[in-house]
Amino acid sequence: MVARRFGAAVAVLAATVAVAFPGAASAKSIGGCPTGDDWDLVTVESLGIPPDTASGLASLDGNRDGWTCIMPLVDVPGIPEGAFIFRDNTVQG
Repeated sequence: MVARRFGAAVAVLAATVAVAFPGAASAKSIGGCPTGDDWDLVTVESLGIPPDTASGLASLDGNRDGWTCIMPLVDVPGIPEGAFIFRDNTVQG
């Protein structure tokens, strides 16, 4: 039951992030994460997300380099512990 809720929360967050931060599918090099907040650069594989799923979400790994940025959601009412927002690592410079 918790896994389903977590999966649903990730799906909702993915949709929200996809609208707010569209990925750059044409990016070829590894970029970085936004400054501020608590963004961390991690591999998509370390999140346990299958590569075929990751490549279908531009906000997760639109540049297909295997890396993404995550920000944990802490103390957000109604969001399960361990949830996070992700966006592709396309920040340059």
